[in-house]
Amino acid sequence: MKSTKNIIIKDVIFSLIPALCNVLGSTNIIDWAKGRQYIGANVNDEYVKTVFTVLGIFLTFALLTANLIIVETRENIHRKQATELMKYTKEIMVAALAKSLGKEYCDINIRIFVPQKTIWTKLKNVFKKKKDLYFCIKNIDGLAEVGVTNNLKFRVLPESEKEGLVGECFSLRKMVYDDNLVVSNETDYNLSEYQKNKTNDLKFIIVCPTFSEDGTIDSIVAFDSKNEIKVTNENQEALSNLILNYTQQLHEKVSELFKA
Repeated sequence: MKSTKNIIIKDVIFSLIPALCNVLGSTNIIDWAKGRQYIGANVNDEYVKTVFTVLGIFLTFALLTANLIIVETRENIHRKQATELMKYTKEIMVAALAKSLGKEYCDINIRIFVPQKTIWTKLKNVFKKKKDLYFCIKNIDGLAEVGVTNNLKFRVLPESEKEGLVGECFSLRKMVYDDNLVVSNETDYNLSEYQKNKTNDLKFIIVCPTFSEDGTIDSIVAFDSKNEIKVTNENQEALSNLILNYTQQLHEKVSELFKA
């Protein structure tokens, strides 16, 4: 990995080359050099200035374009590597969960819900006595299959109007689960028809809050499955510990995923 010093030196040099060409093409330095006899008197001033001007424009374009291509290519490579790494760590996590549940395999998606922060919601909260807050879904490559969950959100405030397990988790400030969603989604959680349609294929979900330094909930991580998963007294503690540890490590090590 290159040091910060080497990166600065390289970038300064790359910036100076076209800048120097532009200076030579737009100032009287050539005339000054001829007067001091640093260059021959027969040198065509205007021709040299034109060459430096064109060269400066070309280098500015070429170097800027080349740097952008290199940066974007590297970002794509790093993004793909990060996705594969998250997918790999998720597989390890799911395998551990399956073992704690006494199963060979569990099909689990990991989704992150973050506060909805828009100018409109901020204005509403300024002029309304009661605070209105929604948590919106973020489907991260490597952690979840999107399916029909795009644009899904749940109200968490005011508490009397909270929605879904996300709202329950926000209210209780602790991990909560439901292993009978087929029934409870229809009768509990104050879900709209839109939310029911987005989640009607789920049979199990466990949600876990993450906290910022000031103690507020900055995200809620959901582990959901279309398969039937039953939590018992025997596996509850192991399941909770695995999810808490994984969520905390993900929140700490890859904090970018949890930004609203």
